[in-house]
Amino acid sequence: MAEFVLIVLLLSLVTYAVLGGADFGAGMIEPFVGGQASVDVALAPVWEANHVWLVLAVVLMFVGFPEFYALASTHLHLPLLGVLLGIIARGTAFTFRHYDPEPGALEVWYTWVFRAASVLTPLCLGLSLAATAAGRFPDDPQAGFYAIFVAPWNTAFGWATGVFVCALFAFEGAALFSAEHALQGLPLPYANLARVTHVLSLVCGAGVFFTAYVQRLTWFSELLHSAWALGALAMATLLIPVVAHAFDRGRPWLLRFAMGAQVGCVLLGFVAGQFPVLMRRPAGDLTYQAAAAPDATLRALIWALVVGLALILPALLYLIRVYKQRAA
Repeated sequence: MAEFVLIVLLLSLVTYAVLGGADFGAGMIEPFVGGQASVDVALAPVWEANHVWLVLAVVLMFVGFPEFYALASTHLHLPLLGVLLGIIARGTAFTFRHYDPEPGALEVWYTWVFRAASVLTPLCLGLSLAATAAGRFPDDPQAGFYAIFVAPWNTAFGWATGVFVCALFAFEGAALFSAEHALQGLPLPYANLARVTHVLSLVCGAGVFFTAYVQRLTWFSELLHSAWALGALAMATLLIPVVAHAFDRGRPWLLRFAMGAQVGCVLLGFVAGQFPVLMRRPAGDLTYQAAAAPDATLRALIWALVVGLALILPALLYLIRVYKQRAA
């Protein structure tokens, strides 16, 4: 049961990284794609519903792996606070600039808050994810403020991962815009912007591996010996020419699937590099088996997942269909 909950948790994170990542990326590249009118059209299908997957992931961690949730929410309080502030500020700014009948001088502030928050949340997500692999969570509960709340995520590996997540989301945003503005039988637009952000994400990804190697992280050495991790990263690499082909041939749905699969493979590779560990600590790594809730709790959680997903998935698919038909 713990393995099933862990798989659903990973799938929810991948879904959020694909759908939510494209929306955050759209905010990052907004200055290069014609302003907020283009962004509004591209984000219309699911931008308000994307956080369902983040909420699902939080609930799965809280109920399914409570020890991991307690440690992460304590030691990663600051970057997780940055994630929440970015989500709130971004959604608020987007709504106000879209519906404020007389924005006046505030329109500029709405736009800059939207763009800055689109960077803040992915950056803090990357810092939080990297901290689980860096292994700098303190053992002494009486350690100082810096050791408890800052040191676990304030590493070169953490910042490199945060920048990589931003670059990856920016590429997703460029791919989203290209797919949304496709013309029948023609190469997809915004190809140059997509190439730049794609190359940038590859360079930043190499930076993550380089910092992990320099800091001699256990995560890096185990990643090199994990067939799942290497296979996922190899698949992400093989999808690069598929993405280029989709741009050149003007195939928006192929681009969407290839981009989503590539992001999913990257996240899977990162997680597989430390499986079955959820959090690395000097006193001993916390595995998912050790952090799992009792069987009775997991059983009830699985039933709740089955019922909840049966209600959520059809509604989301209908939402996308309605918006796409309206846009067409």
